[in-house]
Amino acid sequence: MANEGRWISREPQVRHAFSLCRVLEAGTADQWYDLLGVVRVPVDRLAPEKLRDQLRPWALATLSAGGYGFGRYYACYSTLDEDDEPDKAITDEDIDWSGTTVLVPAEA
Repeated sequence: MANEGRWISREPQVRHAFSLCRVLEAGTADQWYDLLGVVRVPVDRLAPEKLRDQLRPWALATLSAGGYGFGRYYACYSTLDEDDEPDKAITDEDIDWSGTTVLVPAEA
C-alpha cells in the first residue's frame, strides 16, 4: 500500500500549569481570587505526580521573588482550558504570607 500512513490522534493534548492568586476578603462571604499569574508546566507522562510536590516550593519562591505583601495566597496545579486559564485543580495550597515568609499559627 503506497499511501500507508500512521494514525495521528486528534484528541487535544491536556496542558498543565501552576497558578498563583491573591485571596481578597479572605474568610468572608465576599472572598474572591485575583489571578496573579499562570506558568505552564511540562508533565512527565510516566510520573505526573512529581509536579504535586513542586507546587508549594514554586509558590513560595514566586512569593519571595515577587515582593508580594502580607496576605493569603492560593497556589494551584491544574489543567488549562482553551483560553489558558486554570481549569480542573489537581492539587492546591493555601499560603498565609507575611511579606517575607510563611505565617504559622501559634500553638496554644
